[in-house]
Amino acid sequence: MKRLVEVDTLRGIAIVLMVIYHIFFDLSYFRLVDINLYELGWQLFQRNIGTLFILIVGISLTLSENRNKEGYKRHAKRGLKLAGIALLITVATWIYPHEGFIMFGIIHLIALSTFIAPFFFKFGKWNLVLGLLIILLGFYVGTLVTNSHYLFWLGIVYPGYMQLDHYSLIPWFGVVLVGMYIGNKLFPGGKSKLKLPTNENLAFLGRNALLIYVIHQPILIGVIMASIHLRSFFHVLL
Repeated sequence: MKRLVEVDTLRGIAIVLMVIYHIFFDLSYFRLVDINLYELGWQLFQRNIGTLFILIVGISLTLSENRNKEGYKRHAKRGLKLAGIALLITVATWIYPHEGFIMFGIIHLIALSTFIAPFFFKFGKWNLVLGLLIILLGFYVGTLVTNSHYLFWLGIVYPGYMQLDHYSLIPWFGVVLVGMYIGNKLFPGGKSKLKLPTNENLAFLGRNALLIYVIHQPILIGVIMASIHLRSFFHVLL
Protein backbone atom coordinates (compact mmCIF):
# COMPACT_ATOMS: atom_id res chain seq x y z
CA MET A 1 0.00 0.00 0.00
CA LYS A 2 1.01 3.61 -0.62
CA ARG A 3 2.96 5.35 2.14
CA LEU A 4 1.20 8.04 4.14
CA VAL A 5 2.71 11.43 3.27
CA GLU A 6 1.47 12.85 6.59
CA VAL A 7 3.62 10.45 8.61
CA ASP A 8 6.65 10.88 6.33
CA THR A 9 6.31 14.67 6.65
CA LEU A 10 6.23 14.42 10.43
CA ARG A 11 9.29 12.17 10.38
CA GLY A 12 11.01 14.64 8.04
CA ILE A 13 10.41 17.46 10.54
CA ALA A 14 12.03 15.32 13.25
CA ILE A 15 15.04 14.66 10.98
CA VAL A 16 15.56 18.38 10.28
CA LEU A 17 15.37 19.22 13.99
CA MET A 18 17.80 16.39 14.81
CA VAL A 19 20.37 17.62 12.26
CA ILE A 20 20.08 21.18 13.61
CA TYR A 21 20.72 19.93 17.15
CA HIS A 22 23.69 17.81 16.07
CA ILE A 23 25.25 20.75 14.19
CA PHE A 24 25.34 22.71 17.44
CA PHE A 25 26.41 19.61 19.39
CA ASP A 26 29.38 19.02 17.07
CA LEU A 27 30.39 22.69 17.05
CA SER A 28 30.30 22.66 20.85
CA TYR A 29 32.20 19.35 21.05
CA PHE A 30 35.02 20.74 18.92
CA ARG A 31 34.92 23.98 20.96
CA LEU A 32 34.07 26.10 17.94
CA VAL A 33 31.11 27.72 19.69
CA ASP A 34 30.59 28.47 23.35
CA ILE A 35 27.21 26.99 24.24
CA ASN A 36 26.10 24.80 27.12
CA LEU A 37 24.02 21.94 25.74
CA TYR A 38 23.25 20.84 29.30
CA GLU A 39 21.15 23.94 29.89
CA LEU A 40 17.43 23.29 30.32
CA GLY A 41 16.47 24.80 26.96
CA TRP A 42 18.85 22.62 24.95
CA GLN A 43 17.96 19.54 27.00
CA LEU A 44 14.25 20.10 26.32
CA PHE A 45 14.98 20.64 22.63
CA GLN A 46 16.88 17.35 22.43
CA ARG A 47 14.29 15.36 24.38
CA ASN A 48 11.41 16.79 22.37
CA ILE A 49 13.10 15.65 19.16
CA GLY A 50 13.61 12.17 20.65
CA THR A 51 10.00 12.07 21.84
CA LEU A 52 8.74 12.99 18.37
CA PHE A 53 10.86 10.26 16.76
CA ILE A 54 9.69 7.62 19.22
CA LEU A 55 6.02 8.60 18.90
CA ILE A 56 6.40 8.17 15.13
CA VAL A 57 7.91 4.72 15.74
CA GLY A 58 4.73 3.71 17.57
CA ILE A 59 2.53 5.19 14.85
CA SER A 60 4.55 3.43 12.14
CA LEU A 61 4.39 0.08 13.93
CA THR A 62 0.60 0.36 14.04
CA LEU A 63 0.44 1.34 10.37
CA SER A 64 2.65 -1.59 9.40
CA GLU A 65 0.49 -4.02 11.34
CA ASN A 66 -2.82 -2.65 10.03
CA ARG A 67 -1.77 -2.37 6.40
CA ASN A 68 0.45 -5.38 5.77
CA LYS A 69 -0.96 -8.12 7.98
CA GLU A 70 2.25 -10.14 7.72
CA GLY A 71 2.39 -11.00 11.40
CA TYR A 72 5.41 -10.93 13.65
CA LYS A 73 7.89 -11.94 10.95
CA ARG A 74 7.84 -8.51 9.31
CA HIS A 75 8.50 -6.74 12.60
CA ALA A 76 11.27 -9.19 13.55
CA LYS A 77 13.08 -8.61 10.24
CA ARG A 78 12.88 -4.87 10.77
CA GLY A 79 14.10 -5.28 14.35
CA LEU A 80 17.11 -7.34 13.25
CA LYS A 81 18.06 -4.72 10.68
CA LEU A 82 17.86 -1.97 13.30
CA ALA A 83 19.79 -4.08 15.81
CA GLY A 84 22.60 -4.45 13.27
CA ILE A 85 22.71 -0.69 12.74
CA ALA A 86 22.64 -0.12 16.52
CA LEU A 87 25.65 -2.43 16.91
CA LEU A 88 27.54 -0.50 14.23
CA ILE A 89 26.77 2.74 16.09
CA THR A 90 28.14 1.27 19.31
CA VAL A 91 31.34 0.10 17.59
CA ALA A 92 31.80 3.38 15.70
CA THR A 93 31.35 5.56 18.81
CA TRP A 94 33.63 3.26 20.80
CA ILE A 95 36.34 3.95 18.22
CA TYR A 96 35.58 7.67 18.11
CA PRO A 97 35.09 9.64 20.27
CA HIS A 98 35.17 6.63 22.66
CA GLU A 99 34.36 8.68 25.76
CA GLY A 100 30.62 8.32 26.31
CA PHE A 101 30.27 5.80 23.47
CA ILE A 102 26.68 4.79 22.81
CA MET A 103 25.56 1.52 24.37
CA PHE A 104 21.80 2.08 24.28
CA GLY A 105 20.82 5.06 22.16
CA ILE A 106 17.64 5.81 20.27
CA ILE A 107 18.28 3.23 17.51
CA HIS A 108 18.93 0.54 20.15
CA LEU A 109 15.62 1.46 21.78
CA ILE A 110 13.74 1.40 18.47
CA ALA A 111 15.24 -1.99 17.61
CA LEU A 112 14.18 -3.54 20.92
CA SER A 113 10.77 -1.87 20.75
CA THR A 114 10.23 -3.30 17.27
CA PHE A 115 10.68 -6.79 18.72
CA ILE A 116 8.39 -6.38 21.73
CA ALA A 117 5.74 -3.84 20.62
CA PRO A 118 3.80 -6.35 18.45
CA PHE A 119 2.79 -8.18 21.63
CA PHE A 120 0.93 -5.02 22.68
CA PHE A 121 -1.15 -4.56 19.52
CA LYS A 122 -4.01 -6.52 21.07
CA PHE A 123 -4.40 -4.01 23.90
CA GLY A 124 -5.70 -1.31 21.56
CA LYS A 125 -6.73 1.85 23.41
CA TRP A 126 -5.27 0.48 26.66
CA ASN A 127 -1.82 1.15 25.21
CA LEU A 128 -2.37 4.80 26.10
CA VAL A 129 -2.81 3.86 29.76
CA LEU A 130 0.07 1.38 29.72
CA GLY A 131 2.30 3.90 27.98
CA LEU A 132 1.59 6.66 30.48
CA LEU A 133 2.18 4.26 33.39
CA ILE A 134 5.58 3.26 31.97
CA ILE A 135 6.48 6.92 31.48
CA LEU A 136 5.52 7.68 35.09
CA LEU A 137 7.47 4.62 36.25
CA GLY A 138 10.48 6.15 34.52
CA PHE A 139 10.56 8.99 37.06
CA TYR A 140 11.09 6.40 39.81
CA VAL A 141 13.48 4.17 37.87
CA GLY A 142 15.56 7.23 37.00
CA THR A 143 16.33 7.73 40.71
CA LEU A 144 17.70 4.21 41.15
CA VAL A 145 21.43 3.50 41.15
CA THR A 146 23.09 0.10 41.00
CA ASN A 147 26.60 -1.30 40.94
CA SER A 148 25.57 -3.62 38.11
CA HIS A 149 26.76 -2.60 34.64
CA TYR A 150 24.00 -4.60 32.92
CA LEU A 151 20.78 -2.72 33.71
CA PHE A 152 21.48 0.56 31.90
CA TRP A 153 19.26 -0.48 28.97
CA LEU A 154 16.35 -0.76 31.40
CA GLY A 155 17.00 2.68 32.90
CA ILE A 156 18.90 1.77 36.09
CA VAL A 157 22.41 3.16 35.81
CA TYR A 158 25.63 2.71 37.75
CA PRO A 159 27.80 5.48 39.28
CA GLY A 160 29.81 7.33 36.63
CA TYR A 161 27.54 6.14 33.79
CA MET A 162 27.66 8.54 30.83
CA GLN A 163 26.65 8.14 27.20
CA LEU A 164 26.38 10.60 24.33
CA ASP A 165 22.94 9.20 23.52
CA HIS A 166 20.78 7.23 25.95
CA TYR A 167 17.12 6.18 25.62
CA SER A 168 16.36 3.41 28.11
CA LEU A 169 13.42 1.04 27.78
CA ILE A 170 11.80 2.70 30.80
CA PRO A 171 10.35 5.28 30.24
CA TRP A 172 10.76 5.47 26.47
CA PHE A 173 8.90 2.30 25.53
CA GLY A 174 5.92 4.02 27.11
CA VAL A 175 6.21 6.70 24.41
CA VAL A 176 6.16 3.96 21.76
CA LEU A 177 2.90 2.63 23.22
CA VAL A 178 1.38 6.12 23.23
CA GLY A 179 2.42 6.41 19.58
CA MET A 180 0.68 3.10 18.84
CA TYR A 181 -2.50 4.47 20.40
CA ILE A 182 -2.23 7.65 18.32
CA GLY A 183 -1.64 5.56 15.21
CA ASN A 184 -4.85 3.64 15.75
CA LYS A 185 -6.83 6.82 16.42
CA LEU A 186 -5.53 8.93 13.53
CA PHE A 187 -4.89 6.17 10.98
CA PRO A 188 -7.47 3.42 11.53
CA GLY A 189 -6.98 0.55 9.10
CA GLY A 190 -3.83 2.24 7.83
CA LYS A 191 -5.74 5.18 6.31
CA SER A 192 -5.57 8.82 7.36
CA LYS A 193 -8.58 9.95 9.37
CA LEU A 194 -7.56 13.62 9.29
CA LYS A 195 -6.22 15.84 6.53
CA LEU A 196 -2.87 16.81 8.04
CA PRO A 197 -0.43 19.33 6.49
CA THR A 198 2.16 17.72 4.22
CA ASN A 199 5.33 18.78 2.44
CA GLU A 200 6.97 16.67 -0.26
CA ASN A 201 10.52 17.78 0.60
CA LEU A 202 10.04 16.91 4.25
CA ALA A 203 8.30 13.68 3.26
CA PHE A 204 11.32 12.73 1.14
CA LEU A 205 13.56 13.22 4.17
CA GLY A 206 11.11 11.18 6.23
CA ARG A 207 11.16 8.30 3.77
CA ASN A 208 14.97 8.21 4.06
CA ALA A 209 15.17 8.96 7.78
CA LEU A 210 17.22 5.91 8.76
CA LEU A 211 19.84 6.53 6.07
CA ILE A 212 20.08 10.20 7.04
CA TYR A 213 20.40 9.26 10.71
CA VAL A 214 23.31 6.91 9.96
CA ILE A 215 25.30 9.17 7.63
CA HIS A 216 24.64 12.71 8.83
CA GLN A 217 27.02 12.70 11.80
CA PRO A 218 30.04 11.33 9.88
CA ILE A 219 29.37 13.99 7.23
CA LEU A 220 29.01 16.81 9.77
CA ILE A 221 32.11 15.73 11.70
CA GLY A 222 34.07 15.33 8.46
CA VAL A 223 33.14 18.82 7.30
CA ILE A 224 34.02 20.36 10.68
CA MET A 225 37.37 18.54 10.92
CA ALA A 226 38.24 19.46 7.34
CA SER A 227 37.41 23.10 8.12
CA ILE A 228 39.62 23.01 11.22
CA HIS A 229 42.56 21.57 9.26
CA LEU A 230 42.09 24.05 6.39
CA ARG A 231 41.96 26.94 8.84
CA SER A 232 45.18 25.72 10.47
CA PHE A 233 46.82 25.26 7.08
CA PHE A 234 46.01 28.77 5.89
CA HIS A 235 46.97 30.19 9.30
CA VAL A 236 50.45 28.68 8.87
CA LEU A 237 50.73 30.05 5.31
CA LEU A 238 49.74 33.51 6.41
